[in-house]
Amino acid sequence: MKPLTDALLFEVLDRMPVARLALRDFDDAPVALPIVVARAANALWSPIDGKPKQSGANLGRLARIERAPRVMLLFDHYGDDWSGLWWIRLRCLATIVREDHADWAAGIAALAAKYPQYQQTAMFKDEPIMVRFQWASVSWWSSTPDAISRWASPRKPGEADALPGSEEEQ
Repeated sequence: MKPLTDALLFEVLDRMPVARLALRDFDDAPVALPIVVARAANALWSPIDGKPKQSGANLGRLARIERAPRVMLLFDHYGDDWSGLWWIRLRCLATIVREDHADWAAGIAALAAKYPQYQQTAMFKDEPIMVRFQWASVSWWSSTPDAISRWASPRKPGEADALPGSEEEQ
């Protein structure tokens, strides 16, 4: 199997529109949430943004992270062609950060560049808060030796960029 190089990992982290955050609930039951993340300053950043949320959802996520900051982020690709299946799992230390963090501006810039939706949706729901994920280990699997690199391969000029999870042949 081809190794998962830093360049390939960074390509996935920079292009994948959503990650699944796995953390522990207050009774140690597993909880998973889809989140947006962007890579900057050797970490991944996720805002508590203005997308509609259930009442208390943000406070619950933050309280869970404060209680048990060791979390997992999962990035994956599924398609009808099973030769292209893959996943990447990052074991992370999650930290709740506010504007006084040294890399705050880099995190904001990365999120704004990756998600043009933040031109219409507030990047922060109330108080500006982000979660910073510093990964400690990476594990991965792919159905074929080149499944991840085929997904992440650059498109030719003028060629439509297939969104992850689409059924376009790669």
